[in-house]
Parts: sequence; C-alpha cells; structure tokens
Amino acid sequence: MESKDLETLENEFTEARNTLVTDRLDMSFGEIINMYQDREIIISPDFQRLFRWSDYQKTRFIESVLLGIPIPPIFVSENVEGKWELVDGLQRLSTIFSFFGILRDNEGNKDNEKNDWPLTEADIIKSLDGKKKKDLPLKIVLNIKRAVCRVEILRYNEKNNDLKYELFNRLNTGGSTATEQEIRNCIFRGVDNKFNDFLDKLSKNEILYSLILPSEQQEKEMFLQEIVLRFISLYYYSDNEELLKDNISKYMTNFMKKNVSNNEFNYEKTEILFERLFSLLSKTMDSKVFRAGKGPFSTNLFDVITIGVAKYIDYYEKEEISILKNKIEELKVSDYLKNTASWRVNSKDRNMKRIKLGETFFNPHPKNE
Repeated sequence: MESKDLETLENEFTEARNTLVTDRLDMSFGEIINMYQDREIIISPDFQRLFRWSDYQKTRFIESVLLGIPIPPIFVSENVEGKWELVDGLQRLSTIFSFFGILRDNEGNKDNEKNDWPLTEADIIKSLDGKKKKDLPLKIVLNIKRAVCRVEILRYNEKNNDLKYELFNRLNTGGSTATEQEIRNCIFRGVDNKFNDFLDKLSKNEILYSLILPSEQQEKEMFLQEIVLRFISLYYYSDNEELLKDNISKYMTNFMKKNVSNNEFNYEKTEILFERLFSLLSKTMDSKVFRAGKGPFSTNLFDVITIGVAKYIDYYEKEEISILKNKIEELKVSDYLKNTASWRVNSKDRNMKRIKLGETFFNPHPKNE
C-alpha cells in the first residue's frame, strides 16, 4: 500500500474515532429505575414499541438477575441536557420497568397493559410461577433492585445520523432484533417526523394491504412501511443513482436519510402516483400480482412491476385491464425476470437490472424510443 493511501487510512481512522467518546458505569437496577421515574432515561416511543419479549423470556431474565448470572451491558447516548437515551437494552430494561409497574406507554402514561405481569414457570426457581412483584418477599425484590448492570455511555454529535444509525443497528442485537425499517423509523423520526408519517400513511392503504397480505409478524415489524419506501426509493432512482452501488437495504436507508429533511420532496405527487398505481394493479389479479404461482410475495416481482407500470401509468389506465394483466403474466414466466434475481449479479447491477427491466418490459411503444 502506498504511503498516500496509508495516510488517508490513518486520517479516516482518526476522524472516525474522534466522533465517538465512551464511558461506563456499574449501576444497580434500583438506580436505573429511579432515573427512569425521574425521566432522566429516555426511551423514544418508536423504540418502546419494539418491546416484544414473551412471558418466558421476561421470566428467564428476572430469574437470571436473581441468580446473579452476568447480563450484557445496556448502551445509552447522552444528549445535550445530560439525559440518557436508550440505544440498546430495551428488552431487559422494559422487563424490569414493567415488572415493577412503572413502564410508560407512547403517551408517557403508565402502561397498564404491560405492567404488573406475573412470572411464568422458571427453569430453576420453579416457585416463581404466577408471582407478581407484589407477591415476592422483600428480600427477593431488594435482590433484583440491588443487582448490578453495566451501562455503556456514548457521547457524540446528535446531528450525526450516520453514526446514530450505525450504533443502533450494530448494538440492537439482543433478544428480539429490530428490523431495518424499525431502525430507520426510530432514527430518522428524530430528525423530522414528516417523511416517517408519510410512509406510515401510505402503508395503511387498504389496496396495498390486499395485494401484499402481510403476516401479523410482518405488520408488527413495519414490513408495509418498508415496501412503500422500497417503491418510492426505486421509482426516484434517477435522482439517487449514486446510492444504488449499495445493496437494496442500504440504498433505502440512504434514500430515507437524504429525503427525511428534504423540503423539495414532492409528497403530493408521490401520494397521487402511489394511489393510482396500486388501484390499477388491484384490478389485474388481486394478491397474486406479486406472486409467481402459489409462491410467497416476491420483492423481485414487486420491483419490476411497480417501477414499470408506474412509469407508463397514463397508458395502462386508458387501456383495457386485460392488457396489463397479460403483460404481468408474461413477465412471470419470462427468462428476463430470472436473470434479475441471479446471485451472480452484484447488488448495484441487480438493482439496476430490475429497474431497467420494468421500464423496458412495460414500455407500450419500445420501437419509438
């Protein structure tokens, strides 16, 4: 490696290291509970909604605390007020807070639905079964409150959304992992709510739901919001082509980051196109439109069909619906579609191949271009 390259590497390393300062403390759960009650520990509503441990997982964690089994540290970021915003450790802290009956809901009120839950049969201490916090001897309650938890404190520029996203993404791996879209929603809502609210609004479109038919789990994990973002980001690829070098997930993240505070993003135009597109597609073959045969929902089909039909929507809206239906059926059995999904094609080429296939395959007048 040339000396110039080494110098560049060292400079990038130094700059990256200087953007993050860390500290650590060992604290009792009692101290952490007090900080949460005093609102010195903040859990954003979009992060709090990811609390999804089962009764067994929650019981197992409480039992681990009682047995003195070492638990992973929690990570917090310190804001300009000195308060801590939870980055990782949601499942563990929410378990403690809800067991002690102090967990707050998205409105900041006590979450009566999740608080004061009974333990289930534990792996080792069987007699915990059915007990709530109020049923436990004081000695056991104090044992939980005095148990020590390592807290890793992160300090960085709050406006550095790249770093914030990476921290959340890399650290949030314990218990029940957040999906990419859940992470995007948590991070970018802190910048500006408008884009997140827009994705949420379009994801509630009844026609979209009928075409995707998401599972209950997918609904919880914001799959429909991700599908909406997928269409919008690929449709506007010409303004973001430099971002397509990454895999589709990273491209969508970068697109959202770019547009979350973009005052020039045309929400009205995008919403009208979205509604026209999915209304038209629903008239072809309902939920089968994005499925090959009896197979599951195909993102490959989704990309090609939505991008292609959206580009020529003025034409297809005027024609008999059978023309579009036949075109989609023809696409599903074509070799073109198989080629866009090949593992031999790198991420950028695969993204572009799907976009270009949609634009060429659904072009009603290919000879005129």
